[in-house]
Amino acid sequence: LPLAAAGMLISLAATVVACAYLHALAEEELGAGAGRRATLYLVLFPTAVFLIAPYSEALFLAGAIPAFFYFRRAMWLHGALAAAVAVGSRAAGLFLLFGLALEVVRRGDFRRAVLARAGMALGAAALPVIAFGGYLLAVKGDAFYFLVDQREGWYRDFVGPVQSLINTWNLTASEESPTNWLFTWRMEIVAAAVGVGLVVWAVAKREWGYAGFMGLMMAALLTSTWYFSIPRMLLTMFPAVLLLAAITKDRPVRHELTIALMAPVAALGV
Repeated sequence: LPLAAAGMLISLAATVVACAYLHALAEEELGAGAGRRATLYLVLFPTAVFLIAPYSEALFLAGAIPAFFYFRRAMWLHGALAAAVAVGSRAAGLFLLFGLALEVVRRGDFRRAVLARAGMALGAAALPVIAFGGYLLAVKGDAFYFLVDQREGWYRDFVGPVQSLINTWNLTASEESPTNWLFTWRMEIVAAAVGVGLVVWAVAKREWGYAGFMGLMMAALLTSTWYFSIPRMLLTMFPAVLLLAAITKDRPVRHELTIALMAPVAALGV
């Protein structure tokens, strides 16, 4: 119980940090008022319960959002520290580094000094997962032992995207699964479609950093043996709430309808 309580407190504090930076990012990118809407959409996200549960989503967001915030300002040291928090919270944080690298390219400043500083920042941000790999190599003899755990403990491996979809689709009608799991598998497919849509939106808007970050994450999720935890992972794709904030800009009715729809779904997520 004490460890669970500590985990919840860390998640709560991380959520405050994530919301503060999300507010600043939205205000700058979308204009006055967008920050309040974006943070509200985040805390009412369908799987927002994981922002206070002792999971790594909140901690990841507390690193990922400020990392983008600082990289877009060429504040490499600050960005490296923030990205290291995200990468340290989960190995999949490496997807974030790809998005941040694309942010460097997006800036269009290819002076040697700038690229050197940005490269060192990205390298420093990767240190937590490198250290974790070194630890696994020392105690397990395999730097990627977490993939072994996925395969042997969760029976998940990498397969083709078509096979992954087929496997998940078959689970939605499995007679051996209870009703709540059938509902879960169906929500996995819906969430997968939403995730792909977010990547398409980011590409269309030429938000290459967001597209790279979310695209790699979705590629990994859609090539698992079956879809699993995609609704939870969507919570970490914070550009989704920026999209909602853009759609509801100067549209109070849209905003109120969005809240009216999200709040009960968030309660169901709890």
